[in-house]
Amino acid sequence: MNGHPIPWTPDSDAGVFLFNQREYWCAHEAWERVRAETEPPAKLFYQGLAQFAAGFVSIQQREHKGAAANLRKGLDKFRALDDAVGDLDVPIHYKNIVNRSRGVRVSLLDQGEARLADRVWDLWPRIGYRN
Repeated sequence: MNGHPIPWTPDSDAGVFLFNQREYWCAHEAWERVRAETEPPAKLFYQGLAQFAAGFVSIQQREHKGAAANLRKGLDKFRALDDAVGDLDVPIHYKNIVNRSRGVRVSLLDQGEARLADRVWDLWPRIGYRN
């Protein structure tokens, strides 16, 4: 892999596993543990992942404003990372979750609160590992 190295820990893996199981709050907590022990720019990376997870917690709870706000905060963190260091060296396809979270946020903003209230939510992203 090429790019700025980001430390990867067992809690990093736990966060990915939990996120993919739609256990978003637990994923958030795992990534927050890693964030607390890292320095910038890794701190921004884990904070961004945790905010994506918080956004999906809000979706599960049908909280439109919280979902849109947390997804935006996560996107802001990854935008700042891209501006500061460019590509990251991590074992996951992080750009996919960034793009999927951006798409979910656009869907929420375009369709409003009715998107959560009136239909079954089906835009649950997964985080994949690199080979």
